[in-house]
Amino acid sequence: MGKIFSILLALALVLSFSVVATPVSADQYAELTANITAPVDNVDIMGGVVFNVTVNVTSIGTMHAKDVRATIEWSGNATLKAGQVATKDVATELGVNWSAEVTWTLVCTGAGVVSINVTPSGKDPLTLNNIVPGRLHSDTVNITQKKVLQVTIFAPADGYALNVTDVFQVTANVKNISGLNATDVALTISIDRYAELKAGEYETRTVPGTLYSGDTSTNYTWTLNCTADGFSRITVSPSGKVDGAAIPTDALTPATVTVSQGDFDEAHIALVEGWNLISLPLIPLDSDIDVVLAGILDHVISVWHYDVAIPGWRTFAPAASDLDSMEDGKAYWINMEADQTLNLAGTENPVPPALPRDYDVVAGWNMVGFKSMDDMNVDDYLKDTDYVRIYGFENGAWFTLMSSQNMTPGLGYWVAFTVKGTIYP
Repeated sequence: MGKIFSILLALALVLSFSVVATPVSADQYAELTANITAPVDNVDIMGGVVFNVTVNVTSIGTMHAKDVRATIEWSGNATLKAGQVATKDVATELGVNWSAEVTWTLVCTGAGVVSINVTPSGKDPLTLNNIVPGRLHSDTVNITQKKVLQVTIFAPADGYALNVTDVFQVTANVKNISGLNATDVALTISIDRYAELKAGEYETRTVPGTLYSGDTSTNYTWTLNCTADGFSRITVSPSGKVDGAAIPTDALTPATVTVSQGDFDEAHIALVEGWNLISLPLIPLDSDIDVVLAGILDHVISVWHYDVAIPGWRTFAPAASDLDSMEDGKAYWINMEADQTLNLAGTENPVPPALPRDYDVVAGWNMVGFKSMDDMNVDDYLKDTDYVRIYGFENGAWFTLMSSQNMTPGLGYWVAFTVKGTIYP
């Protein structure tokens, strides 16, 4: 009897285990889909505005979904408004065919197409495992950020040369390049240095009435006086309103020209996006870093120079700096957010009776500038110094220079010296 009871008990346990271990039916599963309800696909949005991305997340499986979330991704000129997060909770549980809504706030930061994608996620209610990617369905929309007002400067031409005593005129107009109507449109001129508005001139000119879609204003002219030798960067910027609200900066396109005034030498240094190791081939007319970089300052991320006198790094960024000048004879790392050309106004040699320049170096590594407008052999430029190694950096790559090779105007170099010395270009 006891033996029979034991057999029956074992059988019951096996049957009990089988019931617990039985897998969920293959037609029972959690599945989620996202549907972007705003903005609609291929809509135009004015550059610089704040807009909402609204999404419905729906449970479309045969079982409810738990811990439902949604993640937004995008490409193009936009960013999440401060305080927003890319992944948001949608619902702790979504029943079959239930939907829940989630919204993000984004800011346009320029022009062009922005592609926005939203992907749902969640967990299986029985296993609490993540729902597999094959049962998560994302949605994508594309929006186009539009510019509204665009300025054209007709005169002077970029690079125009003037005498330092000249009076000259700047002529520009503005076009509405959007499908919107703009009111309170105005043009404002600004000059960074070495020129000023003639007495009686006003910086801002107002376009009367409404500038309708596709319309161009009349030409407006300002009269300026040259005030010193060097490059002047002249900008004409538009402003206006659409539906009573100010047009965001990112929907406005100003125009800029650079003119040269007086008698000086010019150097033009090509800079690429990212890091550049450069030096000044001329003695700058004004070594203030804001003046040297004035034409490209909007695209400069940072500038670095290793000062052997500290010793340590001095740095410049548009918001803060302990590097306040850029001088010939020194090399600088400059990090750019876009390709640009640095236009330098200066002289090849000091005006007599000043003596020619010389540049002291210390034992060890030095950031050495190449002060010359022409290629020069390494041995010729570094004559009378005890250098042992020289490196350059161009287009994102390091290179080594041998004594028989030439140094290039505009490039900077890392040079190792065994003892302190002086470079006499």
